Amino acid sequence: PVILASGGFGADFTQNSLLAQYRPDLMHLPTSNGEHCTGDGIKMGEEVGAASLDLEWVQVHPTGLVKVGDEDAKVKFLAAEALRGVGGLLLDAEGNRFANEL
Repeated sequence: PVILASGGFGADFTQNSLLAQYRPDLMHLPTSNGEHCTGDGIKMGEEVGAASLDLEWVQVHPTGLVKVGDEDAKVKFLAAEALRGVGGLLLDAEGNRFANEL
């Protein structure tokens, strides 16, 4: 067997993307993946007959930072667990905690 590790596809929001194919329910969410994570390697492999598996398992991370002035950006900077480790809290738009950070 050959294993091709080519990266993710979480930043491709086009209608023919792997995200649209395997997890259309996540298309409305932003991503903390770099803009380069569009699944090109997976698509190339499939075009020459490679089999893919478990592509429906897409991690959704709750701590993407919002850039003031660009709140609707689809690509967010990932706020690492370290922020919560030093006492950071996860708050919703109304300022309410929605997760047990521990």
